[in-house]
Amino acid sequence: MDCCFCGIRACAKVILAPICIPYKLCCGSKSNTSPQHPHVPSPISKQPSISSLSKSSLPKGNYEVFLNFRGPDTRHQFTGFLFNTLDNVKIRTFMDDNDLYQGEEIGPSLVKSIEQSKIYVVILSANYAESKWCLRELAKIVECRERDKRHIILPIFYLVDPFDVKHQAGPYEKAFQQHERNCAPEIVQSWRKALELVGRLSGWHVKRTDQHKDTLDGVFKTILAVIRRNDNLLDTSDLVGIDEHVKAITEKLSLESPDLTMVGIHGFGGIGKTTIARTVYHKLGDEFERQCFLQNIREKQEVDKDAAIELQKTLISSVMMRKDFTISINSVEEGRKLIEDRVTPFIILIVLDDVDEKFNFKEVLGDLENFARGSRFIITSRNIKVLSSFNKNKCKLYEVGPLNRQLSLQLFCKHAFGEDGPQSGFETLAKKIVKKINGVPLVLEVIGKSLSKEEKSFWEGTLAQIEKIPPKEIIQTLRISYEQLDYQAQQIFLDIACLYIGENKDLASYMWSDIGFYPDKEIPLLIHRSLIKIGDDNKFQVHDQLRDMGRAIVREESFEHPWMRSRVWNKKEAVELLQYKKGSINVKALNLEDEYETGKLTCEYFQNLSELRYFEAHGVAFEGDFNEILPNIRSLCLREHKNEGCYPTNFQMRNLVTLDLEDSWDLKSDWGGWSQLKTANKLKFLNLSGCSSLTRLPDLPRSGSLEGINLSKVSNLDPDVELNVGGLWNLKQLYLNDVKLKRISGGTIGTMKKLKVLDVSDLECENLEEVLADIAELSSLETLTTTKPLTDELQDIDDLTPSDIEEILKIMKPEDESDGKEAVPLGQLPTSLKRLRTSSPVVNLSELLKLKVLTVQDCYDPKLQIPSVEDSWWKESKLKHITLINTNIDIASSSSPLPRLPSSLEFLIIWDCLESKWLPTLENLENLIELGIIECGHLQEIQGLEKLLQCNNLKSLQIASCPKLTSTFRRGGRFVNSSLQELCLRNCGGSIPRLSNFPSLKELEIGKIIGEASEQEMESRLEEIAGLGELQDLKLYELKLVERLPSLSTLQNLSLVAIIDMPRLREIQGLADLKWLERLVLAGCTALEGLKLPAANLKLLQELDIRGCQKLPSGDLDALRASYPPGNHVKIKWPDEDYEAGEGLPSSSRLFNSEDSSAST
Repeated sequence: MDCCFCGIRACAKVILAPICIPYKLCCGSKSNTSPQHPHVPSPISKQPSISSLSKSSLPKGNYEVFLNFRGPDTRHQFTGFLFNTLDNVKIRTFMDDNDLYQGEEIGPSLVKSIEQSKIYVVILSANYAESKWCLRELAKIVECRERDKRHIILPIFYLVDPFDVKHQAGPYEKAFQQHERNCAPEIVQSWRKALELVGRLSGWHVKRTDQHKDTLDGVFKTILAVIRRNDNLLDTSDLVGIDEHVKAITEKLSLESPDLTMVGIHGFGGIGKTTIARTVYHKLGDEFERQCFLQNIREKQEVDKDAAIELQKTLISSVMMRKDFTISINSVEEGRKLIEDRVTPFIILIVLDDVDEKFNFKEVLGDLENFARGSRFIITSRNIKVLSSFNKNKCKLYEVGPLNRQLSLQLFCKHAFGEDGPQSGFETLAKKIVKKINGVPLVLEVIGKSLSKEEKSFWEGTLAQIEKIPPKEIIQTLRISYEQLDYQAQQIFLDIACLYIGENKDLASYMWSDIGFYPDKEIPLLIHRSLIKIGDDNKFQVHDQLRDMGRAIVREESFEHPWMRSRVWNKKEAVELLQYKKGSINVKALNLEDEYETGKLTCEYFQNLSELRYFEAHGVAFEGDFNEILPNIRSLCLREHKNEGCYPTNFQMRNLVTLDLEDSWDLKSDWGGWSQLKTANKLKFLNLSGCSSLTRLPDLPRSGSLEGINLSKVSNLDPDVELNVGGLWNLKQLYLNDVKLKRISGGTIGTMKKLKVLDVSDLECENLEEVLADIAELSSLETLTTTKPLTDELQDIDDLTPSDIEEILKIMKPEDESDGKEAVPLGQLPTSLKRLRTSSPVVNLSELLKLKVLTVQDCYDPKLQIPSVEDSWWKESKLKHITLINTNIDIASSSSPLPRLPSSLEFLIIWDCLESKWLPTLENLENLIELGIIECGHLQEIQGLEKLLQCNNLKSLQIASCPKLTSTFRRGGRFVNSSLQELCLRNCGGSIPRLSNFPSLKELEIGKIIGEASEQEMESRLEEIAGLGELQDLKLYELKLVERLPSLSTLQNLSLVAIIDMPRLREIQGLADLKWLERLVLAGCTALEGLKLPAANLKLLQELDIRGCQKLPSGDLDALRASYPPGNHVKIKWPDEDYEAGEGLPSSSRLFNSEDSSAST
């Protein structure tokens, strides 16, 4: 499906982050009050209410969406499906049948419906222009849009060229020739004008070869995005005094005006401009057809010469409403043209955040007049003169002033005391400080944090410093917090502001520790004072105002000469410094992260940089003798070197603490620099990950300084290579995954008492068992991976689903059984573990209270021990993910209380645990999202499953190949679980649950249910399939007693139907109505007596399997051969072809992704 404007596949599978609510998951009470036109076909199936999506901001009326279309062209195809999709989730949609109307004018009720609708979906088909009624509606739609820009037109060019629509050419030309003979000229002209406008809009171009399902999905998600509320997207609960600003700016935007409007928000740094703009952006977003927030423009233009192009890309991708949308722009001029073509037709809200005099609106975005009338621009800047120059000096200005005294005190106290008011004894001091700060939010936060938990004397000293600063320079108060730091903390802050934003805290700390800056002490202090933050990924974050303050402090070291400053982070300045050999002993850090494009860096460039302690360069080639050139270098990052011979051979490494050569693919074992590595007695971290050309390991320094070694994917070592760990007792991180070694020598893992992360997965080593024998002594270990993944696909098993794992293991199981490799016994484990993947029994699971992810495979003797119910482990544990593969669980019987798994659990897979008769009860797993119990041949009961199914968190349930299960589901249990999307019951005992309990199912698989009660009960359960309107995949097989199934005609979302090996089934109704059907497998249905599949209805069908269906009438088979002749796109397997029972079952076509952010370490 091509975008009619740009010709790019940009509208299918639209990603609407962060506000898209998957409509298949919406739930609520049923309603039969959906407004419906007398001529509208009944909805295919009633779905749960989506009243939560009703929007107060929509125009008042009966309808949210108005469908304009020509009935004979699309009523029973595209338009009908779209209406049913919208109606199923209770989006109020008007769908008239204009071919039933007579007369020259549309009636007042229809006019009212058009005027009060928010969104118009115009489906332009080949014969659309023949209908005067369609054209009258369209003219009224365009009139409403021009009068009120909040109305949105979404055109769909259905088997018609947008050019023909815009210019009334092709099939539209003949229709208009007829209209000009029969209608008044002014009416015809209004129709032409309406078609021309709609033809210029971006929409969906549906071609004959396209997947209509993708188009429908894109249209639906776009409609849902337009009618959404954005109020809940931005949490403003911690913001103080924001509402008045938002109200004032909203008034200045004049949403009721059809004109282009621009509002400029100005004020000094830290006053809250960006926060206010973002809040307005989220609150008003649904008033516009598109929206885009371009942030940190000033910073981007400072560091990136192609910033204008990057801004253009961001804007275009936002308008295309796809996060994964990529586009190539080679010049600013090309970007402007693309913006004019793809962006300006939309009524759009654009925020330009933090612009300065370098930003040229016309250069980046083009002429303002090109944008659709009704569009709005919000611009933030510290410079009022910059804003005044926009829109020919018509930019409406809004100054963000300081908070008033009361709000200032409230915000200050939130950070100083954690309360809205001052604590007893500090009232006077707090009020005096707030009065001096003069209402600047960022300063109130930073100063408040700096005073938190401090003595009165410290508060008094801070107040004295603040009183010395003139009110107009109050932002300089931020410097007070900086100046209160000791020298080491100041230097760490400046390093972070200039070099380490977005970088790993631990790697930076190695350098600071070596030069005496004590990061373990200073970093928490910087966090406490709100000068920096550390994200969940252990990387540094800094507010742009504080970043700018830090960089300004460095620039003040020498305004005119960058080479005289302590840190150089600007690429242009760094290149100039090197090329012109302007370095000085003042330069401590140099960042050339982007690839150096002007040739090799010779040793002469570095002659004057003897005090350089930090150097980063990617893909750079070096030349010359570097001996004694950089004697004080501490951190050296030379990543992604791809050309042999471009490495310096004699960098001084005696003071080096981190060496990062990741993904240097051509780095060989004979590199001369390895000899220098032996002298790096201070080295803390060595990263050789991905250096796949290495055949020997370099000699590591044995001073005991190394804390981290990453040898991941150094996969081409010679067979006789050993890793000597002797002297590495200070290691904290060791990555040996995907490495082949002869052996590990020099000691055991247990000697590395400080180790926190150990990965020996896929490590081939003769003495691995011996090396890991004393691992329990690692009291600091948090992450342990010992299990060799059964396949590469299982490398990230913690993030796989039951369906993923079963399919992978089903394929590789025979080879794995013959592997014969034994698990590495681990014995007692350290209680500090957070992530564990192992093949050994976890004997002290009740002590691993910090564990979040546990994967145990091939552990059967002794068995895995689950703590008893009397143990408090199941209440205190933090476990999120458990995966057990070929692992026997030590549970005696069901006569005593079964042990419980942790209530925190979200993901549980138990596969191939053949000897286990009982499992821990599931009744307390209220947070569980996915459950798979597969090939547990002796399992007799799953306690707590019925209660688990009533928790609205469970999305996927798969129970397969558990033949001894009994009473899996309590008969007659009624409830509604609107979250379950995948249900698989295969080759297991017990009954089938009430399928009507799971209205949101997308995948349903039922096969070979052992001990089915009766034909009547089975067919009664299967009758409920007809109500599962969201079902996409249906698989039924080996249900020997079933003679009939409900009609499938109501299941309009089905793309896969597999009904296999059902020997008593005579008829399957409704197949011909499944417009989205792609695969139909009926193999082994030997009693099937009829099959009619008209090609005109099943245009998406790709595969048909009717092997073994010997009773099909010859007339039906002849009709199939005529509809799908040889060479047709449909692959058919005929009844007389060889077939063995069970081989027709397709594998899962749709899998769920499990997010494990909560389990990260």
